[in-house]
Amino acid sequence: MHISLRFFVFLCLFILTVSSVSGQTSELARIRIQGVNEELAANIRNHLAISAESCDTPLSRLNRLAPQVRTNIRNAANALGYYRSTFELSFSEPEECWLLSIYMVPGDQILVENVSVHIAFSSEDQVLFQEIIDELPDMEKTPLHHGEYEDIKNTLSARAIENGYFAARFQRAELRVDMSDYLAEIFIDFEPGPRFSFGEINIEPVPGFSQAFIESLVILEAGEPYSSDRLLEQRTNFDESRYFNIINVSPQLSRVNQGAVPINISLLPRARNAWSTGVGFTTDTGPRFRATYENRYINTRGHHIDSDLGLSPVRSQVNMAYIIPLNDTVRETLSFGTGFVTENAETYDSDRFKLEVAYRRQSASGWLETYSIDYLQDNYTVDLQQDNVTLSGKR
Repeated sequence: MHISLRFFVFLCLFILTVSSVSGQTSELARIRIQGVNEELAANIRNHLAISAESCDTPLSRLNRLAPQVRTNIRNAANALGYYRSTFELSFSEPEECWLLSIYMVPGDQILVENVSVHIAFSSEDQVLFQEIIDELPDMEKTPLHHGEYEDIKNTLSARAIENGYFAARFQRAELRVDMSDYLAEIFIDFEPGPRFSFGEINIEPVPGFSQAFIESLVILEAGEPYSSDRLLEQRTNFDESRYFNIINVSPQLSRVNQGAVPINISLLPRARNAWSTGVGFTTDTGPRFRATYENRYINTRGHHIDSDLGLSPVRSQVNMAYIIPLNDTVRETLSFGTGFVTENAETYDSDRFKLEVAYRRQSASGWLETYSIDYLQDNYTVDLQQDNVTLSGKR
């Protein structure tokens, strides 16, 4: 008990200490900016390196940092097109923490007179890069924003890397500001270079599965153009198969050979067996118990079994399906199913047995197509009269 009390006191002191430090941190960099809109004020705050100085920084050091602060402020203003801004700044020391006061007259924003973006793409690359050009914002006759200029460059670079143009470069990337006419021009010449392709697809052996089955899940092909989207599609295909817990599809950029990027695939299968149980209660059936069992890969070809059991005083059932992947392993299956349902209601009793053979295929549009042959036998008793029905058919 004595140890617990000491621990409680220590914990309280620790919390108070952390709270004190947090409170002090919130007092860092008290900066007051006047004369500008919220966008410019926020950009100035983001540029100010002095905001990292603690509250006990002496005024003498703050004043020595004033030239750096002026540079930060001017860069922040220029980034939003305020090239003729003027400002005053001063430091003071209120009781809690030092204060930086900035009063700015931003002036007019410089306008963009011309935007020239040229991409040296071949006819094969036209669709990919023409989309970027078509989606560029119309910046002409609008206030200059350095961020938009950087966004154009970043978009070009990112799109190139994502699609295998690893030798892409800017022949020219220039933001030209004419202070005499107070106008800006943007010139970007981008050369994607050759497009790399997928090289050899290396698949590490996966316990519990044949190599042929794993290869049936691979949609990438050596020689096709490199694409990050295709790598994502491959990961998704493995994930939707529901066989694997860990999926790694890794481009080996350090092993590029004559423009071909080898791809390594490593997979860790999920646990072979999965169980779940649950209990509940409803006014229609009373207490009920439910259990499911799944064998996710009964053999090396990915065959699997799904089964479920439901028990209640009124209605009980058991179902089982044996599922075989076909050519399109993820989206095409053949299944053999059976089930038994017994119902004991106040006015009738019923025992129902069924068999099913079903072919299922998910179309490219996402629709699930099912073709099946069914056999159903129903034995029931109503008011002491017994009868049975046998049905068969196809869908």
